[in-house]
Amino acid sequence: MTRKEILSGLWESLFIVLTLVGIGLVSPFILIVGVFGFIIVVGARIWSRLSLEDVMYERRLPDHPVFVGDEFDIEIRITNAKPLPMPWLRVADLIPIGLEVKDARMGRSNSRLALELRESINLAWYERVRMRYSVKALRRGYHQPGPALLDSGDLFGMFPTNGQVAPPREGVLVYPRTVELPDFEMPSGRPVGDNRVATALWDDPNRPRGLRDYVPGDPIKTIDWKVTARLRRVLVRTFDPSVTQYAVVVMDVSTTNYLFTGYSPRLLERAIVGAGSIVTHTMELGHRVGLVTNGVALRAGTRMVIPPSAGPGQLGSIMEALAMIRPVAPERIARLLEREASWAVPFGATVVIISAVMGSDLLEVGERLAAAGHPVRAIYVGRGEVPEGTARVPVEDMGERFDLPIAPPPEATVGDAFVDDDFVDEFEEEISLERGETSFERWRI
Repeated sequence: MTRKEILSGLWESLFIVLTLVGIGLVSPFILIVGVFGFIIVVGARIWSRLSLEDVMYERRLPDHPVFVGDEFDIEIRITNAKPLPMPWLRVADLIPIGLEVKDARMGRSNSRLALELRESINLAWYERVRMRYSVKALRRGYHQPGPALLDSGDLFGMFPTNGQVAPPREGVLVYPRTVELPDFEMPSGRPVGDNRVATALWDDPNRPRGLRDYVPGDPIKTIDWKVTARLRRVLVRTFDPSVTQYAVVVMDVSTTNYLFTGYSPRLLERAIVGAGSIVTHTMELGHRVGLVTNGVALRAGTRMVIPPSAGPGQLGSIMEALAMIRPVAPERIARLLEREASWAVPFGATVVIISAVMGSDLLEVGERLAAAGHPVRAIYVGRGEVPEGTARVPVEDMGERFDLPIAPPPEATVGDAFVDDDFVDEFEEEISLERGETSFERWRI
């Protein structure tokens, strides 16, 4: 029990004593002070107990993913849905350090991975306050704010009360950054696409072949009406079958030769930026792209092995997997690739291997894939000397190209500054931010 709680429990005893003293001394003044003081204390205690009743705390986050460096809005709504006003309310909402809230009072929290968004407001009966903040995404990942701590009490502040509210644990998905790769070429085991067959199952309307006479059963939409009217013969358009190229990006989460030696945040980000950049560039070239990584996702349900697909959500699924990666590798990428290659790597697909270690076992698996007809490119993103590749799998050094600065964690503006020891050595840029006051919107409900 804190000192403040002990003192708050003495108010009733104090005024009861004053009342008894007033009666004993036959002093109307002391008696009135004791009685009225006791009534006020009892009323204040009841007010304090009801202060956080029927208080609704809502947090609205963007319903779409964002990239590192993007800015978006977070809206917080606090509603006092009762006839009792709240003369004061202190809010402390946990915000992960991967997000930076601008123009707000940020303080240290009990967690080294989050800061507290602090506000002090008051609400009348049946009043709602809306607060909107501009937020910048500093780091990739899935960032979940909250829970929020609320402190309130009576008008005099004699009996403060607190509570914790936990809105739905929705988060903000932040995709990793990517770089442009205009000169990055993709070798293909199928230079003209899939093998041509006698009868095409799917025709590509963007690849016209010519005209032929109409045959019963041809789709009406394929009739060329202009030519038919001119030649007085029913002719239909024909097309070449679809051309499909496949590519699979293999990303190694390991940044050291042994797991017990820890990991390098910068090298891990190099690999993730490289994988995201190559996936984006390869899809722009028209390939169907998949992903194989030995990372562990931050959120359950995120796939880490994604076979190539032409689905509209394929790029989003791959970028989500890259955003969710934690610096934990439950198994070596060489073993995972060898096990999953039979279904995750289609025949003739190009394989791009990205690793900060590029061990001999991984190169051996790449060599076997190359011998099976898969063009293989090995991209090294480590710091040391470039490993020697094999005859079919040469190793290229692209670490500097994917080396983007890691943003420092946001600073606390209330209390002591926040320091993240894991990233102190990684900071290369100083960021100065101007803080201001938050604007409030109020209305009756």
